[in-house]
Amino acid sequence: MSKTHEFRFFRLVARNLAHRPYRNIATVFIIAIIAGTLFASQYLMSGAEQSLDAGISRMGADILVVPERYAAAGQSVILTGTPTSFFFEDSVFEKVTRVQGVAKASPQIYIATLFASCCAAPVQMIAIDPESDFTISAWLKRNPGVVPGVDDIIIGNSVIQNVGRDLIFYGHTFHVVGILEKTGMGVDNAVFTRFEDASVMANESGTKAVRKVTIPEGMISAVLVKVLPGASPAEVALEIQRQVPGTKTILPDGLLNAVSGQLSAVTRLLSGSTIAVTVVSIPLLGIISAMVADERRREVSLLRALGATRLFVVRLILAESFSLAIIGSFIGIGTAAAILVAFQDYIAYTLKIPFILPSPLALLAAGGGALLLSIGIVGLSSLYPVVLITSSEPYMALRGGEL
Repeated sequence: MSKTHEFRFFRLVARNLAHRPYRNIATVFIIAIIAGTLFASQYLMSGAEQSLDAGISRMGADILVVPERYAAAGQSVILTGTPTSFFFEDSVFEKVTRVQGVAKASPQIYIATLFASCCAAPVQMIAIDPESDFTISAWLKRNPGVVPGVDDIIIGNSVIQNVGRDLIFYGHTFHVVGILEKTGMGVDNAVFTRFEDASVMANESGTKAVRKVTIPEGMISAVLVKVLPGASPAEVALEIQRQVPGTKTILPDGLLNAVSGQLSAVTRLLSGSTIAVTVVSIPLLGIISAMVADERRREVSLLRALGATRLFVVRLILAESFSLAIIGSFIGIGTAAAILVAFQDYIAYTLKIPFILPSPLALLAAGGGALLLSIGIVGLSSLYPVVLITSSEPYMALRGGEL
């Protein structure tokens, strides 16, 4: 087929679309809703799952052990970085290391901070043992020039400060030596310091800070655990709870289930909306297409009388329908993406879920799925008009007085 013929074909498609603006706008609007809701559902789930993967990788542990009555608070520290402080005896650390299947463990102390100039809200300070820690060890390996010393801190991505500058917590001045990559999880709102520096800060807070902070002697907040190769984290976690009474273990699978539960209401709403709109839209689009088809029988008959083949007519109708589907999909996906990106932090805060911008591949998959569904719906709704128009004989259609 010649380029001139193709050019005239697409010009005819464009002119036909422009000739019926109101019905075409209604079709585009319906498709935009379908594509937008489907994209939003996939976008939220992908962003939460990727954030969880990045956060768990940053945590570097297979199991987190916390006091039993503070299990929810411990989970919130990991997922959203909600500042909190809780403690149990540091003898728990020794008991955990002796549980069969534990390869190594590292203690942590959680300290909820006051407001600081870096942040719109209090951040979570996490005191670590540099020699056994594996939360920031991977970052330190990629940055061999950074060796945390006295009063040095490494901050999460959402804590606003530059490397080489200072931050003050409870009247104590800390020096920023590193910034972690963004994960979308609680670690983004955390500040990591050494046990020794946290202790000095607590001792000085009575005279230097508005409010004194207390770190009880011989107490820790949590124990991070790595299991031996081949060992089951779930089984080791159960054994820890059995051998160390008063503790609760948190596993990555549990975090994923928690996030899925928190997202389920929203994803069900979006998925339900997509299904409802889809079910209603197919017959509605079919009626609109049938109305247009009835109006266009004379036009199509003229084309047939001038030598246009049935295949040409079918291509013309489907090209118009698919053009509307593509336009509606892009509008719906673009609008949904703009809203989700603009209110990303608010959505994560409201739903209390970890969230990070999905990868380009995940975005492409979400957008592609929404586009294919929209094209499929429009294709189904176009079947009747195609059969109706192409089954008419040109001569009889032109003779019909109503045409």
